Amino acid sequence: MKDIYNIGDLVKELKVNKETIRHYEKIGLLSQPKRDENGYRIYSKKDIELIRFILIIKGFGFSLREISILIHDEILCGNIEDIKTIVESKTNEISAKINELEKIKKLLEKVKETILLKNIECCDDIEIYLKK
Repeated sequence: MKDIYNIGDLVKELKVNKETIRHYEKIGLLSQPKRDENGYRIYSKKDIELIRFILIIKGFGFSLREISILIHDEILCGNIEDIKTIVESKTNEISAKINELEKIKKLLEKVKETILLKNIECCDDIEIYLKK
């Protein structure tokens, strides 16, 4: 395993584009990389693991701002109560989204099962029907 990597290596290893890596640097999720004698960015195995971590928790629905807090405040390695608070907050946020999506789904099912089957064509008729 290599000790240093260029941005192309990261792109291949992590299946992200260069702009993503540069963006993470720009917003401070990654520290500014060292440069080789030609001025090219060079990264370490630690950088690869950090980007991998960012991608994983981003996949769990955490925003880049939330990820920044987790990384910079070292919450994930800190107090278990802090971790619990963050996880509960994210769980509540996801539950609220699920509830909202369930409401939308029910409304769409109502439209599909009643309005469309009755061939109501006018928006005014649909609006009146949905208010019932």
